[in-house]
Amino acid sequence: MQIPALLMLSWLLWLITIAVIDFQSRKVRNWMVLLGLAMGLAALAGGVQPLQVSAWSGLAGMLAAFAALLPFYLLRWMGAGDVKCAAVLGLWFGFSLDLLLIWVGGSLLAGMHGLLVLAWRRLQASAYASWLQAHLPLRMATVLGTPTTRPAPIDGQRVVERSIPYAGYMALSAIWIVLGHGLASAP
Repeated sequence: MQIPALLMLSWLLWLITIAVIDFQSRKVRNWMVLLGLAMGLAALAGGVQPLQVSAWSGLAGMLAAFAALLPFYLLRWMGAGDVKCAAVLGLWFGFSLDLLLIWVGGSLLAGMHGLLVLAWRRLQASAYASWLQAHLPLRMATVLGTPTTRPAPIDGQRVVERSIPYAGYMALSAIWIVLGHGLASAP
């Protein structure tokens, strides 16, 4: 197997792992971000980047992704791991249409997730909430985000119960892009 194809498979495994971890824990671990960064930098430095991204395009994509999402982190709308993951994806895909598609795809999926959460909360506040809690299995209610007790705010701060796994949705979009390029097309 050629090195670019092996790198593409490694990236797919990295993206799958990012998605699974973010969906489970709603956190992107720094070691995962550093692993993705190291793989991307090694591919660029070695001239074996499977998507034919130049070093300048990769660096521009990384900076663009970081700069575009940093304000959302500062507004507390997004976690730091999401921003760092986007920067790594920018390094891999470069300043390109693919990177834009990853952002749009991730944002659409995260937006649908947010709408489902809002609809679920609205349903919980309705007259059917007691009936739902009595008839849904406990595991399903937990997966859907039904809190058993709501935590009290500390020192007047807002309490975030669950976040939307934006990095996981960007990873799913990136997987779709990579599979669209095809593993066999890697030189």
